[in-house]
Amino acid sequence: MTAVPHFQNSRAFIFCVVAAFGVASCDNQGDSKDTLQPVTRAWMVMGTTLEITVYRSEVQALQALADLEAAHALIAAFDTSMSLYKPDSDIVSLNARAGSGPVSISDTFYDILAASNYYANLSAGAFDITVQPLVELWGFYRNTRQTLPLQEDVDTVLKRVSYKNVVLNKESKSVSLGKGIAIDLGGIAKGFAIDDTVELLKSRGVTAALINLGGTVAVFGPAPSGDAWSVGIQHPREDRLIGRIRLTDGAVSTSGDYDRFFEVDGVRYNHLIDPRSGWPVPGLIAVTVVAPTAMAADALSTAVFVLGAEKGLKLLSGCSGTYGVFIRPADNKDSADNRLNVIYTQGGNADDVTLLLDNVDTSLSVFSRSDAVTLDRLKCNPHS
Repeated sequence: MTAVPHFQNSRAFIFCVVAAFGVASCDNQGDSKDTLQPVTRAWMVMGTTLEITVYRSEVQALQALADLEAAHALIAAFDTSMSLYKPDSDIVSLNARAGSGPVSISDTFYDILAASNYYANLSAGAFDITVQPLVELWGFYRNTRQTLPLQEDVDTVLKRVSYKNVVLNKESKSVSLGKGIAIDLGGIAKGFAIDDTVELLKSRGVTAALINLGGTVAVFGPAPSGDAWSVGIQHPREDRLIGRIRLTDGAVSTSGDYDRFFEVDGVRYNHLIDPRSGWPVPGLIAVTVVAPTAMAADALSTAVFVLGAEKGLKLLSGCSGTYGVFIRPADNKDSADNRLNVIYTQGGNADDVTLLLDNVDTSLSVFSRSDAVTLDRLKCNPHS
């Protein structure tokens, strides 16, 4: 078997913000010093690019720069604590103490673990932060996998994977990991950090901002046009958009098979591993989730990618203020084929999701609306 590894970040930015960065609101509207102006900074953090735009009046330009530096410092501190690639991080330390009993952790660490368990229960285990040993086995941390692992090795590692072995004690703010358990917060950490950043910026008096952390996007306040923000959905196989999402206060996140993957005998194996089977998830190419918070969008995009289109749509349809776009091969088999099938649910307005039929070769694409699924509407947010 011949393996072809692909670990490129060229498609890490799955979103193109259409109505941002100084159109409309900054377009020759006079020289008033009270007109909101965009100020943007970008950094590398959490293994990806963080880009933040805040809007302040011209006379508050220095304050805007201070806002951006404060936001960056917050996310950089989060990265220092939660990164698997920093040997002195809190998560590396916790993983090393698995099986040794309760470990006292910070309030922030406790909150993200509690949220992770919430989404694990909500998705019946499709979202599971204890998937770390499987990701290690498949070689996605160090880009080392050249062949498929043996099924017996997958079965052995699967015994170490279960969110039920992450036991939290709210009173003591401690956590106990079962023996051999190791956690990876990659499916929720960006969203969690973005939500904290939104609250920080609001507390500093920022009335409108856009935060893009590796393709997980959150916005609040009016877009430059005064209307909703327009967030583009990147075509997963080509350098163009396949659709747009209207967004006011809220967040968007995508999980896809194109960020980290390798191929064996023409079959693509991506880094999104089903914690129940131990194998990379087949079928879907990408899932975009819109939710009231970045954490919900981040965790749910991972969960519904693992669940698949039908079960994923059912889960999202039961979450208040949450909707999604599912992209899969037209024949639902060959993910290397550029023929796409797009299934989507709408938000509160009929045009919340717009598929760019004029920007897609319709002879190679099939578009369909999902049927409504009736469930009790849940907040799908552990803090609600």
